[in-house]
Amino acid sequence: VSKDVVWKKSLLVGLEGTLLGCTYYALSCQSCGMVVGFILYSATRDLAYLRGFFCFFTDSILCYLLKNKKIIKASEVNFPAVNLKE
Repeated sequence: VSKDVVWKKSLLVGLEGTLLGCTYYALSCQSCGMVVGFILYSATRDLAYLRGFFCFFTDSILCYLLKNKKIIKASEVNFPAVNLKE
């Protein structure tokens, strides 16, 4: 995360979808204003383990591949599975 990603100081409430019933801070790109993820403040039991983590939407961010010197969408990158509950 760089200084270009900021979170809004006001809490939002999830009214539908995966974040239904959760309160969170939106993470946005300071350059373009696009929401790129969230930080959970309070969550349902099944998402509680994510509280305090920076959670990014892979379709909203770009990755730089060092070997190829190429920029691609994060949704095209295979990220290793991580068990955050541990």
